[in-house]
Amino acid sequence: MAISTLVKNMGKSEIVGEFFKHGHLLTDEALNIIEKSSAEEFLVRKLPFIVDSRDLRQPYKILMNLTYKKSEITREDFVKFYGSKYEKMKQIIISRVQKNFISLNKIDSTRSEVHVIGIVKEIRNNEKKTVELEDTTSTIPVIFEEIDDLELDDVVAIKAVAGGKVLFGKKIIYPDIPLRDPTIGTGKSCFVSDLCLDESSPKDIETFFEWFSQQDIQYLFVSGKIGDGKLFGTYVDRYCYMKTVFVIADGSEYPNVPQKYESNKIVSLSNPAMVELGGLKILMCQKADIKMLKKRYLGKSSVILDEDYLVLTEVPDIVHCGNSDQPYITNYKSVTLVNSGSLLGEFKPIIVDFATRDVEKISLPQ
Repeated sequence: MAISTLVKNMGKSEIVGEFFKHGHLLTDEALNIIEKSSAEEFLVRKLPFIVDSRDLRQPYKILMNLTYKKSEITREDFVKFYGSKYEKMKQIIISRVQKNFISLNKIDSTRSEVHVIGIVKEIRNNEKKTVELEDTTSTIPVIFEEIDDLELDDVVAIKAVAGGKVLFGKKIIYPDIPLRDPTIGTGKSCFVSDLCLDESSPKDIETFFEWFSQQDIQYLFVSGKIGDGKLFGTYVDRYCYMKTVFVIADGSEYPNVPQKYESNKIVSLSNPAMVELGGLKILMCQKADIKMLKKRYLGKSSVILDEDYLVLTEVPDIVHCGNSDQPYITNYKSVTLVNSGSLLGEFKPIIVDFATRDVEKISLPQ
């Protein structure tokens, strides 16, 4: 008889006995999960001697999480920090754009077509647009007709015509993310933003958490403004008994390290952070847009770190952000961007089915 059939027809004491025969002791929480599920997947796993509910949950991996910030900054730290952005972005561009890039100190006056990589140090809006481009070897002005979304400190590739002490820009090539088919995974997750517990109606908060507690969804992702952290932990403990809640830091600095919560059901992460779950990579940040994906950079850093943490070296499948009164769902090159709105405005929790990549806005009961 198959393990799953054996356990499905057993009572609690028999389930405990079956797992004991396999060398495991079950906590009450773990027993409750097994009793409601097919146990085959649990018994074939490598489990510890004492099995808690966390051991039975779908495993996740934290890919990006800032846990440390410097208290004192030296001149060398500044140089290293800003240099790290250029080097990281350069490697992204080289891996995606198959061209023979040359350094700026190799520019000649042959009027030949060249490809270069640099960081934008200045933009002058004259009759034509002049961009001061810098790499580790030199600085050179690049003259354009139009520069679209180009901004200071962007790291880009440029297709141009060499003109000695100047380049005539023909095309700006952003690091961007590749075209690809949507990644398919397993399971579902719920995404909410801007709970604003200091200002939101307790009735609205209770309505959401009561609804979520009844859903067959293991994971909740929370970004945007949380408000009262202690109150948030209370709601999680009360309503997310057998669930895991991922939450990112809420603060004035960016990027910011994780906040502390007492609840062991909360996985507290930095802002921004990335988690791999059910085969998909989920980027969480307070603010995000398509431009950030195109530029592979998550905004302006207000702190100096050992390296520039905001370079998007990993390509996410889902981007979850806050700071919007209106919920939205949009897509960019097989990346799904979601925001549930705010409890102070229009609020619609978003459910993503990882197996189909279907996305649904939920209207909560009144």
